[in-house]
Amino acid sequence: MNRLRIAVGAISFILAVFCLTAPSFAAEKFVINYDKKLDVTQNPVTIEQGGYKIKIDMSRPARPFSEIVFRVFIDKGGKPVSISQGHILFNMSMDMGLYKANLQKANTGYTAKVTLPKCIMGGKIWYGKLSFGHEGGQVEKVFLFNIKD
Repeated sequence: MNRLRIAVGAISFILAVFCLTAPSFAAEKFVINYDKKLDVTQNPVTIEQGGYKIKIDMSRPARPFSEIVFRVFIDKGGKPVSISQGHILFNMSMDMGLYKANLQKANTGYTAKVTLPKCIMGGKIWYGKLSFGHEGGQVEKVFLFNIKD
């Protein structure tokens, strides 16, 4: 009986270590405190970051399991910027996984399309980390939005 307990305990410990260190449980986190200036739920936002003026907008309302389209406009010195390797990563404060949408050139600016799941615990705030390359550098900025049921 004692050996069985030790075996079960050892197996439980190994499984716990595996689960907590597996990539699916170690998604990159970039959760920020709420800031109305970074919330694109109702209106587009314009952000200054590293000398760039970035306007982010999205299709509304954002719903789980439905495609959400993000529109990103980037300029520097009043002129549109042609970026390289741009994307937006998405996550929540609880581990819902990490989702990635690549920025695609549009008539004006860039678009990124993503379909996000519903949080079974009731969470509604998603965080997006915009990342793009320009002139040999990398620019990143986190924003947030709510998803409706």
